[in-house]
Amino acid sequence: MFTTIKRANVPMELLRKLSRRGAINSHAVAFMLTERAFRGPLFRIVELCYAAFCVYALRREPNVTLGHCQVSFPYWRRRYGNNSASLFLATLSDVASYEVCCAYLNANKRVTLIETIICYNGKPSALYAELFFGNLARVRKCVSQLRLSAID
Repeated sequence: MFTTIKRANVPMELLRKLSRRGAINSHAVAFMLTERAFRGPLFRIVELCYAAFCVYALRREPNVTLGHCQVSFPYWRRRYGNNSASLFLATLSDVASYEVCCAYLNANKRVTLIETIICYNGKPSALYAELFFGNLARVRKCVSQLRLSAID
């Protein structure tokens, strides 16, 4: 159920997988690819372990971002409710991360793309913005090549 796409085929394979769920949100996929570049798998696993420790041992909600999309814990909790095991497993999934990212972007709509990036990342560096726009261009090109429907 929960799978992760290897980097070599990203974003083509990711888009093929996500297209089964309907139109592709190019911004969400670009955010996921950008966050992957900044936070590798080890960092994400450490965040996941910390979040699990907070929930199970300390009995409190952690103040972290999770998954391939790096969306804050409350958005994951809204999506998965009180089922913490499913929530933590979902953070390892590309599809679940995409769904949570879309929910975050829908809840925090902004007028311009720059405002959306600032809302998503707080204080994005020039490198972050450059990577995001590069990833967005790659995603749009792949969507066009695969002849998928997309929403921006």
